[in-house]
Parts: sequence; C-alpha cells; structure tokens
Amino acid sequence: MQLKDYQKSTLAALDTFFARALAEGPETAFNKAVKDQDDLARLEGRKPEARAYKPLQELPNTPYVCLRLPTGGGKTLLAAETIRIAARSYMRRTYPLTLWFVPSDAIKTQTLEALKNRTHAYRRRLDENFGGHVRVFDISEFEMLRPQDLERSACVVVSTIQSFRVKDTGNRKVYDHHEELEPHFSGIPTEGMETVSAEEAADNDMLREGAVKFSFANLLYHQRALMIVDEAHNAVSGLTREVQARIRPAAIVEFTATPRGRNNILYSVTASALKNEEMIKLPIRVRPHDDWRDAVSGAVATRHMLEEKAAKDRDHIRPVALYQAQAKNGHPTVAEVKRYLIEEKLIPENRIKIATGEQRELDGVDLRNPAEQTRHVITVQALKEGWDCPSAYVLCATQRLSSRTAVEQLLGRVLRMPFAARRKDAALNCAYAHVSEPSFRDAAEGLRDKLIDMGFTDEEVRESLKPRGVEQNDQGELFDPDPVRPRPVMQFSVPDTPEAREQLNAMQDEGVDYIPKDDGSLVVGVKGEITDEVASAVRHHTREADRSRFDAELEQHRLKVAQSRTLAQQGKVIEVPQLLVEMEGETFVAETDAIMERVDWSLAKHPAQLTETELSFHRNQDVIEIDLEGEKLVYSRTTEQQPPLKGLSAPSDADIEASLVQWLERECRVPDITQAEMLPWIAGVVADLLTRRDINIRTLIDWQHQIAARIRWKVGEIRQTERKNAQQMALFDEGAKPTWSETRLVRFDDSIYRNVPTQSTGAFRFRKHLLGADRAPLIDGDANGEEFQCAWALDSLEQVDVWVRNVARHEDSFFLPRVGRRFFPDFVARLNDGRLFVVEYKGEHLVGAPEAREKDMIGRVWAKTTGNVYLTVRKVSHGVDVPGQLQNALGLGSD
Repeated sequence: MQLKDYQKSTLAALDTFFARALAEGPETAFNKAVKDQDDLARLEGRKPEARAYKPLQELPNTPYVCLRLPTGGGKTLLAAETIRIAARSYMRRTYPLTLWFVPSDAIKTQTLEALKNRTHAYRRRLDENFGGHVRVFDISEFEMLRPQDLERSACVVVSTIQSFRVKDTGNRKVYDHHEELEPHFSGIPTEGMETVSAEEAADNDMLREGAVKFSFANLLYHQRALMIVDEAHNAVSGLTREVQARIRPAAIVEFTATPRGRNNILYSVTASALKNEEMIKLPIRVRPHDDWRDAVSGAVATRHMLEEKAAKDRDHIRPVALYQAQAKNGHPTVAEVKRYLIEEKLIPENRIKIATGEQRELDGVDLRNPAEQTRHVITVQALKEGWDCPSAYVLCATQRLSSRTAVEQLLGRVLRMPFAARRKDAALNCAYAHVSEPSFRDAAEGLRDKLIDMGFTDEEVRESLKPRGVEQNDQGELFDPDPVRPRPVMQFSVPDTPEAREQLNAMQDEGVDYIPKDDGSLVVGVKGEITDEVASAVRHHTREADRSRFDAELEQHRLKVAQSRTLAQQGKVIEVPQLLVEMEGETFVAETDAIMERVDWSLAKHPAQLTETELSFHRNQDVIEIDLEGEKLVYSRTTEQQPPLKGLSAPSDADIEASLVQWLERECRVPDITQAEMLPWIAGVVADLLTRRDINIRTLIDWQHQIAARIRWKVGEIRQTERKNAQQMALFDEGAKPTWSETRLVRFDDSIYRNVPTQSTGAFRFRKHLLGADRAPLIDGDANGEEFQCAWALDSLEQVDVWVRNVARHEDSFFLPRVGRRFFPDFVARLNDGRLFVVEYKGEHLVGAPEAREKDMIGRVWAKTTGNVYLTVRKVSHGVDVPGQLQNALGLGSD
C-alpha cells in the first residue's frame, strides 16, 4: 500500500519529534516542531493556530503527542507505521512491545482482524517493517505472551481502555496475579510495581502480602511499552492519566479527528488534504425535505442514480444508503422505515439490512462481495463505530438535525472513498445527505457542528457542504456533483463586536461572510469584486495597526480579480436568435405545446381499440394472464370477488359496463381532452373488448386498474403522434413558416449560470470560453472525455471569437424544439464574422438513434432560417475527426 503525501508528512513530523525528544526532551522537541509548521503556514498565507505542550503530570519526560486526522484519514495504517518510527527513533529497540488502545469492543474486533490477517495492508506494513517477526494479541490473550516473544518479535496487544481504566485494580484481569507470567519477572527490578494487597492475600493462599504481582500491568511497567491511543478524545480523563502512570509507557501517541483542546497536537491533517489525496468523498451534497418519507424517497432515488453510474466504473461499487431511524419512542422507527422502503418504494426485502443493538443483520455480511445484494441499511446508532464500508454513499436522517441523534457518526460512514481513488464520474466522488429538515440553511447549520466534531475545520465545512444542483436531470439525479465556479476570496481578521457583525451581515449580498473565532476575532471573507464601500467598511473595523497590511492585501486581491476576469466579465456577449414559427397570423416561439394549441386534433379520429400487443387476456382453466408493457403478471383465480365499483346498484352486465366506462374516464382524464370526447372513446374501447375480444365484463372489472393504465398509455401515444404531425406541418412541410426576430434572442453574458456548478479543466486552459479559462459548466467526463475534446477543438478554431457551454434544461439556455420537449445543443459560439456556430456532440452509440436525427433536422432548420451554422459532431465521421468536422462545417476543410 502506497502512503499518501499527507500520511508521509504526518509520519515525518512524528519521526523528527521522536529524534529530537531523545536528544532534547519532549517539550523542546514539540515546540520546535510547532515552530517549523507555523513558519511554513505563514509562508503559504495560512494563519497557524496556537498550540502548547502539556506534559503528563506523572510522566513529565515521556513523549506524549496527538496526531489529528479527520474521519477517513487512515488512522489505523498510520498507527501501525508509528510502531516502526517509535522503535527506531526513540525507543531504540529492534522489537518493541506496543499497547494499542481502542474505544470499543467493535473497533477492537475490527483492528485485531486487520492486524492478525497477514494479507491485510496494515499487517503487511508491520511485517515489512520488522522482517515478519510480528505477533498480535487480544488483551484476553496476554497470558500467552512469552519472554522469547518479546525478545524475537514486535508484539502488539490490542485492548479497550476500559480493560485498564478502574480505580480499584482488583476489578480488572490485567491487574490480577497470573502464575503464567512468572517467567517475565525473573531477575528484573520491581521498584514501583503494584504489590499484593492484604485482601488479595487473604483470598488466595498462594499469594503473599507485599509481594510483587505477576500481572500484565506490572509487565508493561517493566517493559515500557509504546502506547497508541485510537479515538483519543474518548480517553481523556484524570483516571486515564492514572492508568498511564501504572503502566509507565515509553511514549504515547494519540490519534483522533476531534482532539479536546489544542494541547500536544503535533500535526494536523485537514479534510481538504484527504480530498486532494482521494481518500474521502467531498463535497457532501445535502438535500432538505419537509418530511421523513420525502427524505427516504430522495435517498432511494439518489442511491439508484449512483448505482447506474457505478455500473460503468472500472471497479465494483454498489452504492449503499444508510437510514438513521429513531428509537422505539420516536418516529419513524426502524420498522416504519423498512415498511416504507418495501411497500412504498418497492425495495426487495433481501436488499435491506437492519443494524441495531437488537438486530445485527450486517454481521458476517461482506458488502464488497459483488454477489451481496444489500443496498439499504437501517440503523439508529449502531454504525457509529467499528463499521467501515466505502461503498456507503447516501445518508438519510429522518429527524431534525437539532435533535440528539447519531448523525455525526453516520456521516463518517459515507465519507470514505471506494478504493481510495477518485472515480471518473464526478457523482461518485461525492457523499449525499437527505435530511428531514425543511430549510437548507437549517440543515447546513445542523450538519456544521457535526462535521467539525468529525475533524473538519470551520472553513472546510463551509466549502464542503453544498446545496443540491439547479434541478434534476433526466436520470433523476437529485444532486449536481460539481462545485459552483469559484471566485477569489480575500480574508482578513477584525475584532468581534456587535457593530462589526451588524454591518457585515448587511453586506452578505455583496459577497461578505465571516467566521467567529475563539480569540474574539472575526475572520471576514469577501468573494470576487470588492467595492469601495465594502472595502471601507471592513477597513473601518480592522485594528489601526493592521490597516496598512489590509490596504496591501486589498490591492493584491483586486489584481487577482482583474487577472481572473472572464471574457463575459470583460463585456463579451453571445446573442442567439430563437427559432420562431408563424401560424394563423401569429408568430411565436417554436415549441410543440404552442403549435398544438393552434392545431385541431381529436381522439375520435383514432380507433377505440387496444391491440393484441397492447393488451391481451388469455384464459386457461383457473389462470388469467395479462401482458402489460412487456411485464407479464400471472394471477391465480380464487373464490374471492373484486369489490364492486361505486355506484353499482344492480349486478346486470349493462350496469357494470356503464359504471366501468365512467370509472375509466375519471382515471384517464387529461386536461386537453374533454369529457365529451373521452367518454365515448373509452366506451368504444370497452365495447371492443367485450365484443370483438369476447371478454366477460366481470373479468374486465378484475383488471380495471391495468386497463386504465393501458388506456392512459394509448392516449399518450396518440397525443405523441399528433404532436409529431403538428411539428412536421409547422416546421418542415412545404407550407411551413419558420422565422426569427431580433427581439427574441437568448443572451449569454456575465449574469448567466451564476449558480450553475462548474468543473475544473485541470491543466487545460480555454482561450475563448465566455465564463472562464479553466472552468466550464458541466462538460462530461475529464480532459479525456469526448465532449471535453470537442470543446477543446472548438476553442482552438481561429474563426471562433467566443463560445460557451449551453447548460441543458436551464431556463436561460438556448433551446430548439423537439416533439414534446426541448433540445439544448451542447455548445454555442460566435464567430469572428458575426455568425453563430451551434454544435451538438453525439456519442457513437447515439449517432443513428431517432433522437439524434430529430435534433439534427431541427438544428438545420434553425441554421437555414437564421443564416447561421449548425453541426452535429461525432468522434469520427467519414474518416474525419472532430476538428476536421468543425472546420468543414465552416467551409475551412480541404477540397
């Protein structure tokens, strides 16, 4: 396993500290390490946070430091590496003894499984570091530890802190006398070790009062073991300090995401570093919902969207959704959430697991196994420790975040990145949270403190929590995975006063924000352009001694803003004429619905029949089979009758038929077809089934809902046919009158897409993109993606003055009419000669599809009507690549 850069930096800081501590003492070593880090932070423009070394009262000369890593940072791997570093740089032992503390039995089991498994990455690191001479023990196995083990192997004993943390040492096995440990005490100094008490001697004839106990604690006292403390924030107490004094460790290294206070933090890793190293999924996309049922539905939809994307990934990823239900006295309970998933969301029961204190259905389940069907996990708080599944992507919190829940622990379960590598599809690089919280502001605030508890900084929380995207797309994605295009930010500290807060709050619309700090200051951040009014207000609240520095930073920020101005910010615009159509003396935007309003069509012109392929009944003894939209449903006949329809007062077939027709009309009613037209047409359908198909009326009653579904589908098909005919007549037939007007333009300028997420172009820089050289809205894939390559080719054309990514389904984007929907071409460019060049990229798998042909036809109509250029581009067309196709469309290709 290759270490990440932040892990290497963490271990390097620890190695340097131990080497210095051996020569100069731990406090001096700590202070020098902090100074080196603070100097580097200032050089990089970061403000270091104050840290101080606080020695252990009972062991002042024992090195005692804390390494802060956010959730998902690989603390266990670094702990394993710490053993090598401590042994080499401080303990000066070939084979050290390590006491490895964890906060719970669940994590102890997980840690032991990893360290005892010689194929696991953590154990492989230990074996590499000590030449394979490694032995790992559960605390319950310490009696098996032999003197020769300590002489010939690096020994690791994994224990919970609870096994040692007692006031009365007679209540723990580690402090008891064990004859099996006697060989360890032969000929060693025993000063300071715990001795047999009078009560213990009275209870055991083999013990002598005042004699040294052959206990594991005394063995540790002599051996001066390295102490590693995982999740150290759970171990901070005076009693724990007593434990440390009893076993006299050679050094103590703590690992935590949330250290209490700032004492002895030797090195801190930010969540941003983990994101950069592809260890965690960020940002967290949060979607608020008014009700827990909506939150569950959103989580199901998001997980399904992710599974579709994961199917295309190179590695096996099956996204899992976690549902945080409530205890028995709250709502929804585990049972209610499960019932909703099964009955309302139609989730198969074998895909749902419950993990609570009472139901442990995840025990023994390997979610990494491609054959495992689990996709939904319901819990209350049982997953807060000891459960690690990188394929967990979606958290659903079913209660207001202000309540006392385990949301912060559950969030940690959806942050780990599968295979610690960024996925090609950006959606798979994010974590998702659906919360039963009506307001995004309230939801974000509720999650803010919980993320800080997980090891995020205030600034990282603000950057990592993102609202949902502009809207859903065709695949039902509830979130957009890409960040909104960034603007340069200037930060400056001012004293925290009521006057300062009031004035800064009033300027939020101008990009001003602030973060309160514990030292009585506000870190003020201003995004993008800083007006003189804003600059004057912030400067007014700065300290007198800081104002010259403020002026210098303001000048640098304004220079940075000027350099980052996009072509749109420099005043360039692209204006694209909409396609209009003239009908019956009116000119309007060419959209199918508008055309249909001016076309006479009638349901009566279409046969009132459901064909054999649309709906077929087969009778075979007691079995009825119905074929609906390709899904075959087989039911067995029983003596139980369907309840009669409302209004049936007599059982005659004629009355039943009339009531069925009326019920079907109500079920199939649509706004653009009157009851007077719909009722006789449905009556014709029913009559056709009764007469031509010879189906009994009571059989139709049995299948009334299925028949209604097929009628709705049939009416939709008829309407779609009429739409196609109307669009053909209005835009393509000989008498069609497509047109355009200078008053009906789509304008692309600096105000467009302000809230639309964008993605970085990596090392590439567009020269002519309207909205920025290094960012563009939602181009698919990375720099190797086909659509990105098309954008790059467009940008490189000398004839192009400026271009923009045309965002699909955005209200301000340019569209052309398709039958019943809008078509948004991928790119819009303005050429140097003033013409417009509209480009649609089509993947090879879609080139011959009817949709692609329809788009190409309407694009050519727009180009011919407005005097501009339209092109559908593919990867290769008749042996010509993308740049060649673009040049040919502009008349630049070779003859």
